[in-house]
Amino acid sequence: MIGGIVLTHGKIASALIQAAESIMGDVNNIYDLSTANLSLNDINVSLKQTIASQSWENGTLIMVSLMGGSCWNAAVGIARQQPKIEVVSGVNLAMLISFLSKRDHFSLPELAEIIKKDGIRGIDRPLNL
Repeated sequence: MIGGIVLTHGKIASALIQAAESIMGDVNNIYDLSTANLSLNDINVSLKQTIASQSWENGTLIMVSLMGGSCWNAAVGIARQQPKIEVVSGVNLAMLISFLSKRDHFSLPELAEIIKKDGIRGIDRPLNL
């Protein structure tokens, strides 16, 4: 199984996982981490501990809130040091549901690309309002 970590500013990660559970039922092997009141070093330590505490043989996908922010910097820094870690920014509910429903069917790199596309596809606006 591919494990997942949602790393965001504030309580967004926790809220996204709760929303996904309200749609899909109980989910497992997905963890929320917040950067609230943490230095970049503290974020790195927390992220490394979460990854090390799991035995996700097929890898870890880290979904972060904002490209270029502290979440992104911590996740990308760790992904560069460790194999079998992918990072995708712009986490949203469509992306998270895609991850939870497709993680058993694709390799880690394929899944990262799929959830990126599904996250983008989940962004739209109605026409002719």
